[in-house]
Amino acid sequence: MSTTKMEADVIVIGGGASGITAAVAAAEKQASVILLEKGSTTGGAANMGMGFFAVESKYQKAQMVDFSKEDAFNLLMNYTHWRVDARLVRKYIEQTASTIDWAESMGVEFLGAYKYFEKSTQTWHVVKTAGSNAPAERAASNLYRALTERAEELGVQICYQTKATKIQTENGAVSGVEFVDAAGVKSVAECNAVVVATGGFGDNPKMIQDYLGFDWGKDLHSFRIPGVEGEGLNMLWEAGAAKTQPVMELTYTTPGVTDVFKTLSETMRQPNLMVNLDGLRFINEEIMNNTVYTGNAVALQRQRMAFTIIDDSILNTYRKTGLDYITVHHNIKNIDSWDKELSTYLNGEAAEASGLSMLHNEAQKAQINLFAADSLEELAEKMGINGENLKKTIAEYNEACTSEDLFFFKKHKYLKPLKGGKLYGARHFPAGYGSLGGVKTNDKLEVLKADGVKIPGLYSCGTDACNIFGDSYCFLMPGNTMGFAVNSGRMAGYNAVDYMDSDEFQ
Repeated sequence: MSTTKMEADVIVIGGGASGITAAVAAAEKQASVILLEKGSTTGGAANMGMGFFAVESKYQKAQMVDFSKEDAFNLLMNYTHWRVDARLVRKYIEQTASTIDWAESMGVEFLGAYKYFEKSTQTWHVVKTAGSNAPAERAASNLYRALTERAEELGVQICYQTKATKIQTENGAVSGVEFVDAAGVKSVAECNAVVVATGGFGDNPKMIQDYLGFDWGKDLHSFRIPGVEGEGLNMLWEAGAAKTQPVMELTYTTPGVTDVFKTLSETMRQPNLMVNLDGLRFINEEIMNNTVYTGNAVALQRQRMAFTIIDDSILNTYRKTGLDYITVHHNIKNIDSWDKELSTYLNGEAAEASGLSMLHNEAQKAQINLFAADSLEELAEKMGINGENLKKTIAEYNEACTSEDLFFFKKHKYLKPLKGGKLYGARHFPAGYGSLGGVKTNDKLEVLKADGVKIPGLYSCGTDACNIFGDSYCFLMPGNTMGFAVNSGRMAGYNAVDYMDSDEFQ
């Protein structure tokens, strides 16, 4: 062990959305802070995002958004059947509007409050990119750049390429952190409080299998943000923290197509016919713009896959009228690029990678998940679907299109019959942005042992501690993952300093 001595009031492990925020918050309250980041940049996975959740912000008030803190609290608590910490949810929601102002004090600008899909609330505060008034991928990186600059101004010691390995305790309370620096030297930093903010285990297939039951790359195609491997959770558990049941921030995807061939992807994610391997419908396809609901439904099907099917007549409708569902994220309003993208994809040609598409690996790109065929029999064979059932399903669906959908009660305006001509199918799998939760905290983000008693001086925030959604991310209030990360980081940073100033610490 090296004799190199480091010490600080607060040590933050992880420099992603919650970690860099916690560091700034603690430093604002005159604490000395060391931030240990095993990568070479701050912001982590959140750099890929666009904005975060807030309610009763000045933007919502200016846009006359009728959605209050009370509404947000009730929606989230009812969504989770009150199986989450109501005190933490309430404190989180209460702080969100001031966090917008707090970010602006560091020079961050916002475009306003947005919905993610038609039936979501207008809570997603998208960060402005310099020189543009349009929502842009990676816009949130501007927020983390500003937070990093603020941390440096406040004297936070940011140690890049430095990996924390163990949380030390003395007499049951936090006393330091063991780490390995960029040169491979092992050291210990002494401290009074530790904030763990390492982002879960989205890049750890074994933990995904062990804790979530998915076989990554086969029945789950979630984003694997490099380096998010669960070390923080393992350190917390080793230090005596109680485990909670992690979940996946589940959505759905067409591997190698979604985020790469955006017109193909968005066209095949419209509320058209969706079936499983048995050729049977299993959802009201209206829900498809809520990717969480769709991901949950797909995950229940055989081999955890599903297919959407359209034909030339439906494409012609979209050419004339535009798409039914338009997302802020991709902003594909028409299908002008359909033919070009289809030819590129089916010929195996590469598309230019940008934004989230850069996270698709070569195996995902190599697998064929979008198909074209001249007959229903050919399409069923290519996709591996039960052809006889599919014929019956399409006949029933086309009949429903002439009157009403008596099976799943889909609105008539979304019922587009398959009339023939060339057919197109896309194969979808569960996806997600990473894990959520795993360590038990209280409403101050203090880490708890199995008996519910806190470990003095130990805090967790962000994805590691995000147990507030129950079994499914609440996409009805978009921006919540980043919103919880930033706000819980801010809360943990403040609370760690309050602990050191309390009689309990003395």
